[in-house]
Amino acid sequence: MTEPENTRRELRPQPERPEFAVEPLRPRQDSRGPSVAFRMTLGAWAAVTVVALALAAVVALNYDAVRSALETSVSDDGSGATASEISDTVTVTLLGSAGVGAVLLIVAALGLSLAASGRSRSHGALSGLRSLSGVVLLVAGLAATGAFVLFWSFMSDAGSVAAGALQWAPLVGAGCAGIAAVAAGSGLSGK
Repeated sequence: MTEPENTRRELRPQPERPEFAVEPLRPRQDSRGPSVAFRMTLGAWAAVTVVALALAAVVALNYDAVRSALETSVSDDGSGATASEISDTVTVTLLGSAGVGAVLLIVAALGLSLAASGRSRSHGALSGLRSLSGVVLLVAGLAATGAFVLFWSFMSDAGSVAAGALQWAPLVGAGCAGIAAVAAGSGLSGK
C-alpha cells in the first residue's frame, strides 16, 4: 500500500527561504508640506525683506533730508569734526547700513534655500542641511534684529522724515527678524 501524496510532502523538511529586502531605486519623497517652523520662518523673512526695502526706499526718496538731519546731529555732538569728516561719517553710516542689510538678506536667502532643499531630500548627505539651514537662519535672524536696532539708533535724529517712518519701521523690522530667529530655532529643536 502506498502512502497518499499529501502525507509524503508533510514529512519532507521545507528548505529555508532566503532573506531578501526590496529597496526602491529612488528615496521616497516626503509628501508632507512644509513644516510650521519653515512657513513661519519664510513669512517672517518675507516681512523683513519688505521692511528693509521700504526703509531703503524712504532713505533714497528723502536722501537730502535724511543726510541733512544726520549731519546736523553729528555736528551738534560737539566732536570738533570738520565738515568733510561729518559728511564722510554720514556717508559711511548710510552705505554701511545698506551693505549690512543686503548681506543679511542674502544669507537668509541662502538659509531658506538650504532649508527647502534639505526638506525635499531628507535622506543621505542632505539630511544635515536641515540643521545647517536652521543655524544659518537663526544667526541671520539674530544679526538682522541687532542691525535693525542699530539702524534705528542711527536714524533717531532723522526720525521726523517721512512721517516718522525711520523711527518705527526699524523696530517693526527688528520684531520680524526676531520672529524669524525664534521660528528657525524652534525648527532646529523640533526636527
